[in-house]
Amino acid sequence: MDKIEITARGMTFTALCEGPEDGPLLILLHGLTRTSWEWHHQIPVLASLGYRTVAMDLRGRPPDARPMAVEDYVISEFMADTLAVADQLAGEGSPFHLMATSIGAMIAWHIAAEHPTRIKTLACINIAHPGAFLEVAARPEGERQRERMSYVEDSSIEGNERAIFEATLARIDLPEAETAPYREVYASEEAIRAAFHWYRARPLDSRNTMALPPVPMPTMFLWPPGAGNVSRETAEANAHFVTGPYRFEVLEKAQNYALQAEPERVTGLLAAHLSAHGG
Repeated sequence: MDKIEITARGMTFTALCEGPEDGPLLILLHGLTRTSWEWHHQIPVLASLGYRTVAMDLRGRPPDARPMAVEDYVISEFMADTLAVADQLAGEGSPFHLMATSIGAMIAWHIAAEHPTRIKTLACINIAHPGAFLEVAARPEGERQRERMSYVEDSSIEGNERAIFEATLARIDLPEAETAPYREVYASEEAIRAAFHWYRARPLDSRNTMALPPVPMPTMFLWPPGAGNVSRETAEANAHFVTGPYRFEVLEKAQNYALQAEPERVTGLLAAHLSAHGG
């Protein structure tokens, strides 16, 4: 894998990249308190299918793409970053394939729903379409889903970042080699503070309550129940918000670091999704 830099929107984003430069573009979005490294098991395999596979570091992680105002971490800014990076790599307005996990998945659902002509295929891990959360919230079992997201409030409090980061790594219990790159990036107090601005920006962000339309492209959703933040009802309701070909798989072994905790199965499913619908 190569580490590259991409200049977009007046910032310099870093990314891990592999695959032919003239291949169809596949962008990968990581989760919170993670980086592009989260995709290191998948990148070589997906690139071997002929895709120019680019796992970009979201704003806040690269030193030269790290604004420090809370309002800089609303969903629309992450969406604009991703689309601008795709423009730089594939040409302005060009469609591309998109895969994402955790907060990256939230960004990906919004891009796919609001800019459907830009996305050829979509694969999301752990976080369901926002419409699924709203649908379940209106049911009697909605309280269970709200309880599963209660960590958001603690995560939004300034000064909690380091303790939450360490507690998450302890709970996931991955080998040190799998998490050392995260510790390196988040050793910077600026980087970890900027990452947690995602939570602090939620009350400012109208996209957290908007009614998002279904996505029309071929879509895969992988749900790890062990992550604990998405209920079965929400995961199953996700099917109501995809109008194109849809595949839903449960990752029984993985938690919310599914790409690293269950890499062989996840990689195989993602590769199969591209083989079936990549065109």
